[in-house]
Amino acid sequence: MPELKIDKPTLLWQMPFESESAWPMAVTFVGTNRVAAGNQDGQLFVWELPSAPVESKSLWPIRRLDGHSNGITRLVATPDGTLISASLDHSIRLWDLNVTPSGKAEVVMDTEARQAEFKKTRKDEVLKRPGVSVETQTAAHVLEGHKDWIQSLGLSHDGKRLISGDDSAEVIVWDLVTRQPLKRWPGHKWNWIAAAALSPDGETAIVSEYRYKRDDFDIPAAGLKLWSVADASVKFDVLKVQFPKLRSDESSYEAAQLWRKFVANGLIAADGSPDGKLFALGQGGETDTGKVHLIKTENGELARSISAHQYGVTDVRFSADGKHLLSSGRDTTIRICQVEDGKEVAVLGAPRGGQFKDWFSALALSPDQRLVAAADIAGSIQVWSLATAES
Repeated sequence: MPELKIDKPTLLWQMPFESESAWPMAVTFVGTNRVAAGNQDGQLFVWELPSAPVESKSLWPIRRLDGHSNGITRLVATPDGTLISASLDHSIRLWDLNVTPSGKAEVVMDTEARQAEFKKTRKDEVLKRPGVSVETQTAAHVLEGHKDWIQSLGLSHDGKRLISGDDSAEVIVWDLVTRQPLKRWPGHKWNWIAAAALSPDGETAIVSEYRYKRDDFDIPAAGLKLWSVADASVKFDVLKVQFPKLRSDESSYEAAQLWRKFVANGLIAADGSPDGKLFALGQGGETDTGKVHLIKTENGELARSISAHQYGVTDVRFSADGKHLLSSGRDTTIRICQVEDGKEVAVLGAPRGGQFKDWFSALALSPDQRLVAAADIAGSIQVWSLATAES
């Protein structure tokens, strides 16, 4: 099992992914040398990382994956290299990046940079400059079953099971071998599925439900439950473990004060530890200090809360050995903490002046634990090396 080592983390590449109307929302590694990222317009690109140092920090994509008609919310990749994308178009698409491309296209990845240069120079040729030539392909398979926006996606460690959840509170666990639903269950009818993750063996799921409000008078109770996938039954109602007086049928603002501090503005990111003992849930939204809760799989109790992102967490990821937890946030940082005691051991990036300026919307860790990627809503995919080559 590769070990995560931290020694003088270095920003290696900033890969432009700019658009006039959308920012990147999802990122993942596909193997150790390819990165995939998708944005709010449904554009999905793949970059190949150089094996040797290059002079420029900017890299351009090599392939565009066509098919989504709305924003891409989550990306994961199986151990065998299948890329999986979830979208607001209600679909989940499976991509085989080893197939022969079906065509070519010219794309512009630095829209904002061109516009900024044009404002200074007033030269039309700046805007007419040729784009980047990329290969194109379509999905190998489409998983259909959701009828609303899909906001969550999680994978078992062997890549054979997938969990997804949508804004109609529908949860589906998929068998990726047969490409069919294995189990499905509903959440609270007023809630959205904010995050979902599977245990390494795919037998246990954690599902977070949240909705800011239903109307001016009702705010449905948030939900956080551990489920048995085999029979779609609740193993532990995690919020009731924390707050025994919680009533899921209470929808008043007064009742919400019981769980509000723990849930904040939704537990919107989830991941399971490699040993199956913990799930990590990140407090999202415009909260003062977004923490990550570590929940015990055996009983639903809170092990500890770690990390602290001003304005909220956007994504969480365990290291392969389970010793570290990485989290990204609206403070434009990735924080790396020890799982055992919550001690922060590294910070990638730096705050840029407020939650409404920029933030990292998603993060990914390479399978060999050497690289970290972040989707930056300023319009780029950033890739860091966690340690020097000599480490």
